[in-house]
Amino acid sequence: MKNKLIFLFIILLAFAFRLYGFNWDSDQHLHPDERFLTMVASDIDLPGKISDYFDPQTSTLSPYNHHYSFFVYGTLPLNLVKIVGQLIGKTDYDNLHFVGRFLSTLFDIGIIFLLYKISQKIKPRQTSLALLSAFLYAIMVLPIQLSHFFAVDTFLSFFLLLSFYFLISSPLNFFSVLALSFSFAASLACKVSALYFAPIIALVFSVSLFKNKKQFSKHLLILSLFPLFTPVFYRLLQPHLFVSANWFNWWLHPQFVQNIKELQSFSNPDSWFPPAVQWQGTVPILFPLKNIFLWGLGLPLSLALILSFFKNLKFLRRHFILLLAYLWILILLVYQGSQVTKTMRYFLPIYPYLALLISFYLSSQKYFKNIFIKIFIITLFLIYPLSFMAIYSRPITRLTASLWIYQNIPPGSVLATEHWDDYLPLYLPGFDPASYGNQTLELYNPDTAQKWQKINQQLALSDYIILSSNRLYGSIPKSPDHYPQSTKYYQDLFDGSLGFSKVAEFSSYPCFPPFGRSWFCFNDDSSEEAFTVYDHPKVLIFQKNFFVPIN
Repeated sequence: MKNKLIFLFIILLAFAFRLYGFNWDSDQHLHPDERFLTMVASDIDLPGKISDYFDPQTSTLSPYNHHYSFFVYGTLPLNLVKIVGQLIGKTDYDNLHFVGRFLSTLFDIGIIFLLYKISQKIKPRQTSLALLSAFLYAIMVLPIQLSHFFAVDTFLSFFLLLSFYFLISSPLNFFSVLALSFSFAASLACKVSALYFAPIIALVFSVSLFKNKKQFSKHLLILSLFPLFTPVFYRLLQPHLFVSANWFNWWLHPQFVQNIKELQSFSNPDSWFPPAVQWQGTVPILFPLKNIFLWGLGLPLSLALILSFFKNLKFLRRHFILLLAYLWILILLVYQGSQVTKTMRYFLPIYPYLALLISFYLSSQKYFKNIFIKIFIITLFLIYPLSFMAIYSRPITRLTASLWIYQNIPPGSVLATEHWDDYLPLYLPGFDPASYGNQTLELYNPDTAQKWQKINQQLALSDYIILSSNRLYGSIPKSPDHYPQSTKYYQDLFDGSLGFSKVAEFSSYPCFPPFGRSWFCFNDDSSEEAFTVYDHPKVLIFQKNFFVPIN
C-alpha cells in the first residue's frame, strides 16, 4: 500500500510539472511546429466510411488532400488529437492545440508507467528501483518542456518504450511479438526516425534464437511474425503514405518520397537551409551531450548519470535489460549526434533509459538508504525542474515585449524585424500591430551586394530593430566565413556602431524559487536554440540614433 501511494504521488507530481503553465503562450500559437500541426489537424476530417480511410487519394485524414504538399511527420498523433477533439467539441484552430498538449502530457505520463514496469523486470523484488526510475523521469526538464507542446515527440518516445517493454518479455511468444509489431508500427506512424530502434530489436531476436536452439524452427516462426505484421499495422495506422488503397500495391506515395528527399537536402550542410544554420560547426556527439547534461537534465542529475554510467558497467553481464538500455542510448547518441541536425528533442527517446541507469546505481547504494541522504539528493535533483517552472509563472517574453512596444513606441514608427522568426508586436486586445510599419530583414540570405543594398535601405527607413529571439543572431555569427557582412552587422548592432542602441530587453530564465523573489537563476542563453526560442526567448529592442550602413 505504501509503494502504491508513493507511485501515485510521483504521477501527481509529474502531472503538476507538465500541466502547470498549460497555456504558456497565452493563445498566441508561438511554437512553429505546433502551429503547423494544429493547422493540419484542424483541417483534416474523420472519414465517413472505412473505405475512405484506406484510400490515400480521397482520405480526409491525409494532409496531402488538404493542400499540405510538405508533410514528413507521422499522422498517428494528429489523428488521435482529432478524434479526441471531435469527442469533446474542440476541433478548431484556437482550441485543438490544447487537446494536443494534453495528449502530449498523457503519453509522457504513460512513459512513467512503462518505466516503472520495466524496472520491475530488472529487479522484481526491489520496488525502490521502479519508484526511483519513475520519479527521476517525472522530474527531467526536457520531457517536462516537450509535454507542454503539441508535437510528436512524447508520442514517439512512448511507443518506442512500449516496444522495448514487449521486446524484453520472456520468453518472446506469439502475443508479445504481435504486440511488439503494433507498438513499433505505431512509433513509425509518429515519426519515421523510430527505425533507429531496429538494431535493438534485431539484437534481442538474435539472442532469443540462440537461447532457443532446441526449438529453433518454432521460435524463428514466432519471431517472423514481426517483419510480417509490422508493415500491416503501419499501413493500418498510416494508409495515406501509400500510393493506393490496393493492399497488393505497397509502393509509397510519391509525395511522401519527395518530402523525405527534400528533408534530407535541408540537412545537407552545403544547402544553408535557414533552420539548419544553427548546426553549422557544432561538434558531433559533444554538442548534444552538452545540452543533455546542462539543460535537458541539469547538473545534479547529469553528475549522477556520469557516475552511474561507469559504475553500472560491471552489472551488464548479469542484467541483459540494462545492457540493452546502454546500447540504445549509445546508438541514438552516436548516430543522431553525428548528423547535421542535433536538436535536443531528437534525443528524448533515451531519457527514460537515462533515468533507469541513474536509479539502478542509486538504489543499490547503502548511503542512499539513509533517509537524510536520500532527502538531500532528491532535493538537489528537484531544484532545476522547480526552477524551470519559473518560465511558466510569468507571461512569455514576446507577450511582455509586445505590450512594451505598444506603450513605448509611437504608432507609425517603422519596425525592422527578421524573417524566419515571429513578428512583434503580437495581436493584443485593444492594440493593432498594423499601426506600425514593418521592414523584414532577410538576413539568412547569402551575403551579396544586392542583399546588403536592400537591407541598408530598409534600416535607413526603420526607427527600431526588433529581435524576437536569438534564432538569427545566435546562429549566423557562428559562420563568419559564409556570412562575413551579416556577422559584422550583428557585431555593430550589439556594440552600438550601427547607430542603434538597446532600449529594452525581455528575458525569462529558470529561477529558484519559481515564485516570488529569486535566489538564483540558470542563464540558458548558451543552450541550443530550440530549448529557449519557443517558450522563453530573449527579446531585444534597439532604437535608431543614427545609421552607419554595412559595406
